[in-house]
Amino acid sequence: MTALRFDLASVAVYDPVAMNRNATRNVLYSLGFRDIDSYATLEDLRRAMATSDFDLLVLEAGTAKDPAFDTMGRIRRSEIGRNPFAIILATTWNAEGDLVRRALESGADDLVCRPYSTGSLMERLRSHIHARKGFVVTSDYVGPDRRKEDSRRTHSAKTIHVVNSLRLKAFEGLTGLEAQAAVQAGIAENRGQVNMERLRRAALQIGVIAGFVAGQAAAENGPGARRADLDKILSTAQELSTLAAAEKAQQAQNTAQTIIGVAKTAIQGVDIAKNAELIARLSVALQVTLSPDRQEDECRAELDQTLERIRARGRRA
Repeated sequence: MTALRFDLASVAVYDPVAMNRNATRNVLYSLGFRDIDSYATLEDLRRAMATSDFDLLVLEAGTAKDPAFDTMGRIRRSEIGRNPFAIILATTWNAEGDLVRRALESGADDLVCRPYSTGSLMERLRSHIHARKGFVVTSDYVGPDRRKEDSRRTHSAKTIHVVNSLRLKAFEGLTGLEAQAAVQAGIAENRGQVNMERLRRAALQIGVIAGFVAGQAAAENGPGARRADLDKILSTAQELSTLAAAEKAQQAQNTAQTIIGVAKTAIQGVDIAKNAELIARLSVALQVTLSPDRQEDECRAELDQTLERIRARGRRA
């Protein structure tokens, strides 16, 4: 088995407890890591990530509501740091169900329960170097694809194979400018793929919510539609517009701005059912713009199928 050159990689450790932080550093050092930075606060970690490129992040979480999970999600969405695809290991003393679910939802690659041995951590790292899961993007998640095979066949979210800088350095042995160039090129390509998929999922989400609002407004004959749903359409369209601008997707940005205008009109109680139906149609047009390889009827069918799956779950509940 090829020896792993962890001395070529950089790692950041966050743990508010000094004893745990030092213990983690010692385990990583025994595995061969030498470039190890440790932080007692998430604020210090975020500041460091603005100027440093880490290949591995080891972040401690005490409860399901630990702000470390929010930080992980923001890293995956490129809101913190320069490498949204760094391997993230969440560590904890508390393996309760809610925390495990939160770790999976945060975009972490793995959850490591304390106490753990040097050997077990090495096996986890080997797994993520040699067989890391591809990433999937949904309306509220960016991270490893944990869907079962049958679920992948029935859902349109694509799997994206992202750059693994830990593998490039520790296994493939890239160093210096060569490693920097490979990692930066991979990040740029994958960030574009992730952002385009985020745009597509946001467009679908807008259409789904609008479909429910249209049905509810028609049934209630007007202003009974839930304000929260309309507010969600508005906020999602605003986020979509900002992301489209960053990706220089001008046509998508223009359509998002149109949706924003229609949503604001509906929020005022004007022709809610009619405007919600218009938003649903605009969301399909937006998906076609963002997916030039797909036809309008295909995008419409996906929206209808998603609505029906959600309604079916509601009927079973």
